[in-house]
Amino acid sequence: MSRTPKRKDREEGDVSILRDSVGRVTFLDPFGDPAFLPPADVNENTEGLIIRLELPGVRGNEVAVFVQGETIEVVGEKMRDSCGADISFLCLERTFGKFRRTFEVTGCLNMGLVKAVLKEGVLVLCIPKCEERRGKRRRIKVTEEE
Repeated sequence: MSRTPKRKDREEGDVSILRDSVGRVTFLDPFGDPAFLPPADVNENTEGLIIRLELPGVRGNEVAVFVQGETIEVVGEKMRDSCGADISFLCLERTFGKFRRTFEVTGCLNMGLVKAVLKEGVLVLCIPKCEERRGKRRRIKVTEEE
């Protein structure tokens, strides 16, 4: 007998899939209360962690990226188009206003070398991995006391 998973079961499953898919890097996204949360994709490759955020209509001077410790914060504002004073909307579905996304990442990542590129409405954050130290054999210098 097959059963359709309930929403809670699917959400918990999605979290475990996310944890499994990024390996040793943990990704968390605490919720805030801005005007909107830009959708984001997170993936890991051999070079590092990549976060992509959809920011259509946002210019580079309207978004800021901050790194502190293991936290990356993206804040900005999507400005409303100036349509003039004598306008009445029949339909208004696009979202405008301030936004904020916070990503907490852990693992062997070099947070000092984070790069951010905004191209065609997508902000791409690249966080390179540190050189793996575990599992590598290295010689330790032995000194003698006299």
